[in-house]
Amino acid sequence: MRKFLIVFFILMISAQFVSADTNIHVTGKIILKKNKRLYIDKGRTDGVKVGQKFDIIYDNQYYGSGIIAWTGEDISYSRVDSLVFYRLLYYEPLEVKILLEYPLKSQGGVIHMPFYRSLNLKPSEIKTPIEKTVACLIYDGLVKLDNQGQIIPALANSWEVHGNTYTFYLDHTVRFHSGKPIDASDVAYSLVELAKAPDVTPASSFVLEIYGYEDVHFGGKNELKGIFIPNKYTIAITTKDTFVPFLKYLAGPGGYIIPAVDRTKTLPTPIGTGPFKIASAREDVITLVANEEYFGTPPTLDSLVLIRYKDRKEVALDFELGKIDLFFFDSATERDYLSNGNYTARKYYTSSTVMLGFQCQRQYQKDFKLSRALQYLFDKESIVRVLLGNAAQKATGLIPQTIGAGSSNITNYYFSVKEAKEKISRIDGIPSELNLFFDDTDPMLEPVAGYIAGQLRQVGIKTITKNTSKYQLDRQSALSLLDLYLFRYDVPIGDLDAFFYPLFSKRLNGQTNFFYYENPQLEKLIDGARRLDDEYTRNDIYRKAENLIMEKPPLVVLYYPIMTVISRRDLYGFEADLSAFINLRQAYYQAGR
Repeated sequence: MRKFLIVFFILMISAQFVSADTNIHVTGKIILKKNKRLYIDKGRTDGVKVGQKFDIIYDNQYYGSGIIAWTGEDISYSRVDSLVFYRLLYYEPLEVKILLEYPLKSQGGVIHMPFYRSLNLKPSEIKTPIEKTVACLIYDGLVKLDNQGQIIPALANSWEVHGNTYTFYLDHTVRFHSGKPIDASDVAYSLVELAKAPDVTPASSFVLEIYGYEDVHFGGKNELKGIFIPNKYTIAITTKDTFVPFLKYLAGPGGYIIPAVDRTKTLPTPIGTGPFKIASAREDVITLVANEEYFGTPPTLDSLVLIRYKDRKEVALDFELGKIDLFFFDSATERDYLSNGNYTARKYYTSSTVMLGFQCQRQYQKDFKLSRALQYLFDKESIVRVLLGNAAQKATGLIPQTIGAGSSNITNYYFSVKEAKEKISRIDGIPSELNLFFDDTDPMLEPVAGYIAGQLRQVGIKTITKNTSKYQLDRQSALSLLDLYLFRYDVPIGDLDAFFYPLFSKRLNGQTNFFYYENPQLEKLIDGARRLDDEYTRNDIYRKAENLIMEKPPLVVLYYPIMTVISRRDLYGFEADLSAFINLRQAYYQAGR
């Protein structure tokens, strides 16, 4: 009897991580990962066909999805982009669940989700995961990424690339939510709005590469010299130099297209061309409804309602009461919030990284003495295990494994308070107190900031801990007030340029490079990688860049958060993006559950 209860208890826990599935599917194994292909030990004799979707499972947890690209008698494979390939390279054994049929009917309904602070939904201001989740429903870009990470048409039916000029041919049947047809002037307006913004975001930083950016941003011009409109539905965009990641940036939040309006006016609510449109927006409730005239695959859901909450505990309570249908968080487990097991919990590895940055303009940080000393001060394993309940991965390098393979020759730092204290004792000019800021858009950073302050006290450094946000920290405060900054960085697109350039480029000091890091040698490496089309050569350059940074690091890389998504058992079709947001475009409820 006791043995039966133990087995039953284990099965109940497992059910929280991989929900029961009455669809008809076949389970197989990934037997080979080579040349960005995943080879599976199931083929035509098992009912597998080209185009069928599958989930990737490791240790009973969902790790992603794919589409069958080729089948043989007893084998099949799926093509994946390099980011997904590297993400899966280190996990063994991997299973797949290949979906053969959908016996249950998909149906619409309403998803109720939480948000915690005012949302910035202008493409020039989108930063946080929840903002990306909502904006993904409202807007489209010229191009988008498919499930394999390949660039495919969106608002542009097609495009051509000649040197540094990208010419896009728009789909003239597309209309904004207001009913206005889209044309090339809307694209031009959207890019000028990015250039006029006081600061860039990691997702919009590509606008600096468009010819004429400086004239718009600093000179007050209303046109980018790099934009040419030969006719109403054609637009040519010229960059200053070869810029390989340009199309990927256009597929991200910074590339969303908004309707052109008189610059003396503002739109009452965000308007895009996406599958959902805003029906009402109040301070505490935002309602999106399905766009019945959407030019792409129509949404199944009827609407999505976002409700403002103070914290996750309030959300968890309302989830158990049936008032919330889906919510997500990082660096914590569902057991921290929920007692009722009637839900599905999915874990996702994203491109997010939590780091402690140092103000590099301080005299005591000259030659990176303090940041190098503090590499030894923090026990990353304890942070992950004790503070975060193993809901994160200990950082082993600078580059998250989900977006690329890091260097094997990176400078290794170990945990030793004694070593840190000895190195700190040889640094002159450290103030009696340091300002430690932490980004409060991620609530799990507060206890980590407390741990960091405690460790600093052990080596004789007092701190004043202050909370801030990605929006409150401006250039002046970053330069004058900030000494240490604990923050989370979400790579906005699946390209290593979007990791290195926003964080470490001198051009973005005080905007996305809050610690004013400057390294001419690194700038050359980043600029060189942007000009190269060969993926392997680019990755080799980025590994060199990682080595260069970690020899004299301006930051301490602490951990990689793991995203947990909690949802109703009958809610399907949503996907977690590597950029740490949830794509709900094809979400649906399944009848019969």
